[in-house]
Amino acid sequence: MMSQDDLVAAAIHETWRALAAEQGWSMQAHLDQPYDALAEANKDDNRAAARRMAAVLATAGLALAPAETGEAAPADALEANMETLAEAEHNGWMAHRAATGWSYGTPRDDAAKRHPAMVPYADLPEKEKDKDRNNIRHYPAFAARAGLRITRA
Repeated sequence: MMSQDDLVAAAIHETWRALAAEQGWSMQAHLDQPYDALAEANKDDNRAAARRMAAVLATAGLALAPAETGEAAPADALEANMETLAEAEHNGWMAHRAATGWSYGTPRDDAAKRHPAMVPYADLPEKEKDKDRNNIRHYPAFAARAGLRITRA
């Protein structure tokens, strides 16, 4: 049986795969496969995103709960707290990247583990902040795919 982190990690991965297919985004071939077929390092990135999701929600007084328990948070709870949530998402992503050897660098270089978004949220261009906001907006879909929902903490 999968842990909650793995359930949410798989949900995150499969939601992005479905969105990529639906909206015509390109995905790197090694990522465009079922969660179970991913390399362990890629599963770890998704697990980190799953753990981060609960921590990010907590910054706005929200939590993940089984779909059949608790009262769902109001539909606008994420938008009402968007900048706080997006900044927490970015900070968590950056901390995970740093812990796995990544640092700031431009242009992006995956082999050398350099990424131009390894800067404080306030210093990101709006296009990069929108990626964090978009991730937050998909939290309800991630939760639902994992049999969870977002509730008040």
